[in-house]
Order: sequence, then C-alpha cells, then structure tokens
Amino acid sequence: MTPQQFRYIVEISKHSSISQAASALFVTQPSISKAVRELETELGITILDRTNKGVAFTKEGTELLFYAKKLLEQMESVVHHFNKEKKMDVTKLSISSQHYGFAIEAVANLMDHFAERKYELSIREGKTTDVIDDVYASRSIMGILSLNDLNRHFFERYFTAKLLTFTPLASLNQQVFLRKEHPLAHLESIALEQLRDYPYLTYQQDDMLLHFAEEALNVDNIVKLVYLKDRGAMNNLLSNTDSYNLGTGCIVKNYMNDNIVAIPLAEGNVIQVGLVKRKDVHLPAEILVYIDFLKLALAKSMPDDSDSK
Repeated sequence: MTPQQFRYIVEISKHSSISQAASALFVTQPSISKAVRELETELGITILDRTNKGVAFTKEGTELLFYAKKLLEQMESVVHHFNKEKKMDVTKLSISSQHYGFAIEAVANLMDHFAERKYELSIREGKTTDVIDDVYASRSIMGILSLNDLNRHFFERYFTAKLLTFTPLASLNQQVFLRKEHPLAHLESIALEQLRDYPYLTYQQDDMLLHFAEEALNVDNIVKLVYLKDRGAMNNLLSNTDSYNLGTGCIVKNYMNDNIVAIPLAEGNVIQVGLVKRKDVHLPAEILVYIDFLKLALAKSMPDDSDSK
C-alpha cells in the first residue's frame, strides 16, 4: 500500500470514473487502473465494480475508501504541523562588537540574505570589556574586537583564563580619523605631538583599564577629551569639529560621514581585528555567513597599507 494508491481511489470516488480521476490528477488512466489492481491483489479484495456507466465501490472497497480518507487526512495534518513549525522558525543571532562600521555593514548584508526568513538579530556595540563579557556570558555567540602591540599579550592571557579564542581577520596600521577641513588633514602622516591641541574623541571610559581601550592611548596625557558611547555621535563630531579619533582607518561608505578621512599615525601601533568566541561554542551556519560578509566589508574599507587574513 502506498499513499499514492489511496489518493487514486479517493479521487475515483469523487468522479465515479477512472478517466476523470486520471485527468484531475494529471496522470494516465492505465496508471490508475494498474495501481488499483495492485492494491486489490495485495489486500485480496475487489475495490471497484466496473460497469458500462462507470465504476462503483464494492462493500470492501467502500470500507477501504473510509480508511484511505482517514489516513490521507492524518498525513496532511502531519505535513501541515511540521510545515507550520518550520514557518514559525525564527533565526536568532546575537553579536557584540566594538564600534566598527564594517561590522554594521555586514549586518545589513546579512539582513538582505535573510530576506525570505524570520529573524531576530541583536547587535551589541560597546567597549572591549562589554564585548568580552557578552561572549563569556553567552549573551552573544561571537564578538568583534581588536588587539594591538601594547595589549596583545595581556589579552592572550585574559582569553585563556576566560576559555575564549581569538581569530585574527586583518592587521592594520593605526590611523587618525579627522575631517577633511582639519588643519592636519593635508599631512601624509600625523604624530601624536601634532594632535596635542585638538580634542580627542574616545569610546574609552575614564574608569577603564588602559589594556581594554579601543584606541590604546593613555588619556591621562590628553588635555581636551570627549567621551562618547555611540558611532553616530563620533561621526557627527569628527565631521564638524577639529577633533580626532584613533583607530583602524577603515572608512565604510554609507556608514560613515563622507567628510571623515583617515591618515596614518606616525609610529603608531599595529591593530589586529578579529573574532572572539567561547571555546565550547560551535558557530552555526548563519554566523558563518555573517563572517563572510564581515570579511568582505572589512577588506573593502581597509586602508591600502593593511593586510587581511
């Protein structure tokens, strides 16, 4: 017995005709006749009486028709149940990151990739400590942050203690972000001494260990200092004042103000951007797709003197 045979006899009951049933199911009449005969042989019964006026179900055929309808209804219920569950499936991802435009561009591309599915994405932008804590506490499945020459060894020990792993994506020479009209914007490189009289914009908090600062600059030596929490405020101030910020030098079109440029910092540190995750966590396929988008966005926005992995 097969579901297909049951569908044939149910359709025959609707039309009292094998030929009309065949037309309705888009199969040939001999195919249906053969299937019915095979079912009769298997069960040892006669299902149909064939007359000049068409076909009629025998008593045993009528009983079989009852069970066939019930079985097909149950099969449809099972299919509907699990298809409904699949339709209700929601892809849920949580990612933490330092304040990087390329990380957000990758999220936008992931949203386009997920256009035909339901999803809930949590994007947590914050300080280095926030990113690490989110990943360690499993609030986020993965974090995006950077190491530099000053804090790399500290972080390696810290990650080991937290059972975290760091996977490098790119190495970049430290750059100065400032607006095109900035008095220093014409220089090929800028020394820290030349920045002394200009306001320094930072995501670093005054109660944070220097090891965790994104910019790796000791704020105790800065005389004009502005603390910020989001990229929007950073972009607006950089593009409209003579302030500056230190970072990767990645210029992400459509996610940064067009008036912002990046100039190499003379004798600056090498910044290594990478991914952090728990050692016991296996990254799902959806996160691997995001990582591919992240690599593309990062490579597209990096300064020319940088190296991608």
